[in-house]
Formats: sequence, structure tokens, C-alpha cells
Amino acid sequence: MTGPATTPPSPASGPEPADVTGAAPAPSVARPWAVFRHYTVWSLVVLAALLPPMCASLLQDEPLLRGTLGALPTTLLLLQSVCSAVATLLIVRAWDAADPAPMGEDDLPRLGVIRAGRMVLVLPLLPLLAAAALAAIPGPGHLHTLVAVLAGFVLVQAIRLPWAWGLAAAAATALAGNLLGMGRAEASMVFALLAGLVVAGRSSLWLAALVRELEQARVAQAELAVAEERLRFARDLHDVTGRDLSVIAVKAELASQLIERGDPRAAQHGREVAQIARSSLSQMRALVRGYREADLAAELRGTLSLLRSAGIDAEVRGEAADLPPSAARSAAWVLREAGTNILRHAQPSRVRVDLGPTSLTIENDGAGDAPLPDRGIGLRGLAERLAPDGTLETALDQGVYRLTARFGAPPAAEPEDPA
Repeated sequence: MTGPATTPPSPASGPEPADVTGAAPAPSVARPWAVFRHYTVWSLVVLAALLPPMCASLLQDEPLLRGTLGALPTTLLLLQSVCSAVATLLIVRAWDAADPAPMGEDDLPRLGVIRAGRMVLVLPLLPLLAAAALAAIPGPGHLHTLVAVLAGFVLVQAIRLPWAWGLAAAAATALAGNLLGMGRAEASMVFALLAGLVVAGRSSLWLAALVRELEQARVAQAELAVAEERLRFARDLHDVTGRDLSVIAVKAELASQLIERGDPRAAQHGREVAQIARSSLSQMRALVRGYREADLAAELRGTLSLLRSAGIDAEVRGEAADLPPSAARSAAWVLREAGTNILRHAQPSRVRVDLGPTSLTIENDGAGDAPLPDRGIGLRGLAERLAPDGTLETALDQGVYRLTARFGAPPAAEPEDPA
């Protein structure tokens, strides 16, 4: 199904190649939305194609199956089915490329009349004109063929229009059939069938727009989570170094003025500047160390919360305690980098984390079918961190990306005391 003209922002911002996910910068349409889109597009196309023969069968007691219609009426019905299907496909594509426009709450969100070009009007109109010429010739089923072809034309146009216009067009079709000599019961059946399909088609577009909005919200939420983490670290860094740097600037300026005046107190202020600088440097190192060497259990909880808040099904096999302390610090860094890059470079619906005594494996779908890209800065940094005892392996298989970090053999257990 197509959606509003605006496309969701790509999670992969910037030229950096894919790291943990193995995908190139994410496409404009996410995987869940693409599945729903294609399903709804072809359901509408099939709906438009089936209406003319359905309407004729309803009025003529299954004429196509029993052969009660002639060759020319049957040909016109099938031709209208093809023309309606093509025109509906053009409408859906035009909806995808249209600029959003404000509309009421009961209609297609942010999009009113779909402007799909002249072909949408011309294609279904040609069989309708031929059916009108055929209806002028007396013959069995000619009137019902005209009404069925007219219903196919009206359905295609009604999909482009708001609810009230589409229902009014369905009522006008039934009224036209009644004026041409069709009974009230038959006209009522035409109205019920056409109105039901109009509502179903427009509802599909409305529902698709809501799904599109939810997908955009999920992507925005994932990007916001990454941005909040960056802001948190920047805020902590400012809190740690901002005051000390301000004091250093003031004391350095004071010391320079005292030196110009030959005041011996300048040496004392210089020593204080050096002491504050060393203290600030120590605090900054502790902050970076705490960020880079996070606890594996805490990092696992944070990554799972981040992925699940983005609507991703995250699964963990094993526990943080399965890894020895020497490997847990590196594993925490690998997990943090993996979670961030999954949100930036892929469109996953499922992520699985496997923890073992000597390895950490992170697997996600939605990585695309492109060849495995070169390692980016993040992966190269992880490989250097694991060397020389550990290794970093990547694999891409049918859109599923797998990152495996190995930490070497676990430490040998101490022999038990025979006593």
C-alpha cells in the first residue's frame, strides 16, 4: 500500500557505512511498512478488477459462468476489469507521490482528493462509452452490462474521492440504472455492492496511512533514543569539566596579570591551575572509563530497553554471568555499539543476543540484500579492542546480519584440593 508523500527519515544518517547491521544506509520505507504496502496495493487492484464481473453476475445470475451473455458484453466486462485495475494502480502510486494536504478526521489522514492524472479517467471511460453504445442496441443483458461497466468506472473514481463523494457516486450509479429500466431491487443491490467496495477501498487507504504514521513514529523514537544517549554523555562531560575549565581560565588570567606586576602570588595561582587541570583530567578519564567499560548486565538491560522501545522484538539467550569478568567489559562495549548501529543502519523486526562463556553473538534481520560492506570505524575499533586474544566476525545471509565477538578460552578452573 502506498502512503502519504512524506517518507520516514532514514535511520542511517551520514556517510558512515553500516557497522553492526551490515546494511547500507536504510531505505526510505521500512520492512514492516513495505509488506503492508504491497499487500494493500494488490488487494485494491484485485478489488477493482473483480467489480464489473461481480456486478454483472449479481444482476444476470452468473452470466460469465453460464454463458448467458454474448461475446461483446463479456469482452467489455473483462476490458473494464483490466482498465480499472491499471487505473487503481496509478491512483495508488499517485497517492504515494502526492503532497500532503489537510483533511478532516473521518477521511484519509492529511490527503484528500488523489490527483492521479488523465489516464485514470480515460482508461475506465473507454469501455464505458462502448457499453453505452451497446446498450442502445436492443439485446439481452446489454443494460446490465452497461450498469456493471459503469460501476467499475465509478469505483475507480470513488477511491480518489472523500467518503461522502464516493457514497454519492454509488447512489448516482444505482439511480441511473433505475432510470434506464432496471428494477428497484436490482438497483439496490448495485448500490449496496458498490458502496461496500467504496468504503472498503477508502478504509484500506486510511488504515495504510495510519500504519505509515506508526512506522514514522517508530523510526523517530529510535533516533530520539540514540540522540538522548549522546546528550546524556555530553551533559555529564559538561558537568564534570565545565566548572573546572572556567576556574582554570579565571586563575590563568589572574596569574598572567600578577606576573606582569611581578607579584610573587602568581606562582601560587599557577600551581592551583595545574592542580585543577589534573583533577579535571582525572574526572574526565573516570567518566569516559565508565562509559566505555560499562557493566555487561546493565548494558544488556539498557540495550534491550532501547530496542524494545523502538518496536523491535529483542530476545536474549544466556546471561551476563556466563562470561568471565575479563571478557565482560569488552562484551559490554560490543553490545553498546551493536545496539546503536542496529537502530542507525537497519530496519529490523527481530534481534537476538546469544551470550556464551567465550563469545557474544548479535543477530538482526532487516539488513537488506546488498553485499557485505567494508567495516566502518566502529567495527574496526571493536576488532582492535578484542585483539590479540579475541576476534570479531561478521556475516550476512538473506537479509540477516550476524556479529560474533570471541574472547578466547575461558580461564582454567583451579584444581580442587584432594584433602
